[in-house]
Amino acid sequence: MKRKKAPASQRPFVERVRELEERLFAGKLREDEPGMMQEERKFWRFRPSHHAATGLLTQEDVALLSQPGKRLLSVGAMPAYLERLLPELGVPAENILVTDTDPDITDAAAPLPALAFDMHGTWPETGTFDRIIFPESLCIAIRDRLPKEENDDHHLDEREAELLTAILKQALMRLRPAGILRANGPMSHPNVMHAVAATLQEEGLAPVMDCKRFFLTVQRQDETQGTPA
Repeated sequence: MKRKKAPASQRPFVERVRELEERLFAGKLREDEPGMMQEERKFWRFRPSHHAATGLLTQEDVALLSQPGKRLLSVGAMPAYLERLLPELGVPAENILVTDTDPDITDAAAPLPALAFDMHGTWPETGTFDRIIFPESLCIAIRDRLPKEENDDHHLDEREAELLTAILKQALMRLRPAGILRANGPMSHPNVMHAVAATLQEEGLAPVMDCKRFFLTVQRQDETQGTPA
């Protein structure tokens, strides 16, 4: 199944991102695969324009995040190609927090604020955010924690739902009212996502979740109105 493509309204934005990446990261772009970077590590290969094309960040997000006091959290972002490009689009560096398990993220993301931590563990106190993104990192983080030799699909689904719930719970607790969380990359089976949504609902987080094969969107819900905040 093909990944989500940018709607026509976002294509000028994607083109602008592509122009910037070609200027900022000249020599690091793969010519044979237009969506990829020349990186040795398999999961560090996606261009900023790939993330723009999937809708991980939109033109409207950039306009919002360019305002004073607005904040973006990018989780599992090493080596922060997308995030380093955002100031060129008008997003102040202080509005962006880049994180990854790799301690080298602080050097890779400079001059952006950056922090090393494992999304599976207890998240540090970082305040709240208007947008939280997982650039192809959520699916990888879940996959890496699943048993490698497991023949029981039901048990695997339970474990996957447990891992995903723990991550999304901590992210939602840091999402501001009207905030949006997005992740691109292969997503979990619908049965897993239904279990995650039900558990989060029981814990009072009441998310509005839209999960496609290669894209996840989560919004906080205003419990008094029963609609997205």
